[in-house]
Amino acid sequence: MTEEQKLNAKRATYEKTTHISIPSYDSLFSMIQSYFRFELGDIPVSMLVVGAGGGNEFSAWGPSNPNWTFTGVDPSEDMLKIAKLKIDELDLESRVSLIPGTIDDLPQQDSKFDVASCILVLHFIHDVQEKLKLLRSIKDNLKPGAPFVLVSAYGDLDDPELHDRINVWKSFWVAGYESPEAFDNVSSNITKISFLPEKQIEELLKESGFTRITRFYSTGIMAGWMCHAE
Repeated sequence: MTEEQKLNAKRATYEKTTHISIPSYDSLFSMIQSYFRFELGDIPVSMLVVGAGGGNEFSAWGPSNPNWTFTGVDPSEDMLKIAKLKIDELDLESRVSLIPGTIDDLPQQDSKFDVASCILVLHFIHDVQEKLKLLRSIKDNLKPGAPFVLVSAYGDLDDPELHDRINVWKSFWVAGYESPEAFDNVSSNITKISFLPEKQIEELLKESGFTRITRFYSTGIMAGWMCHAE
């Protein structure tokens, strides 16, 4: 199997698992785009994408927003290779910069970003102070008033309500996989997720310097918040 074939196989698996985990995944991206367009209009927009591996932000928003440019950061070089495949397929090379590493590896810039996204990243960071550090770094790279969308798992592990939602989430996997073994392998990833109650996530956003914090989305174990940099 060639390197490109391996990447395409990994890409297919990533796409499948993401859409099973979040059945309304495509609609989520459409909702986010609608709000960004509503707030920013038709002006040229520079976007910071935190957790850009996989490239879904670029494929969802790049073709239909020719005035948008993107800077994506991700610590996984393999996932960035998948993002690069999508960028090349969509002829977006001139509007996308990919940076291996974290937000701390962003190059010095003359101006800050107009908008930012952090989708399905925060719940893989287990230390609360590290979550706060990431959110503060995102805010520090945004212009005042810039919109920011955060999508993450949420809930209180001591609350039965979360465990009921986890069971609903597991049903997505049962429906999406034919073999119990495949379901067991993927659903075990729940142990890798760091859950925080919604109120605590909103407090972290406030402490990081974001205002107008609004939960606009929720499905299964995931939720999305729209907010703005001070």
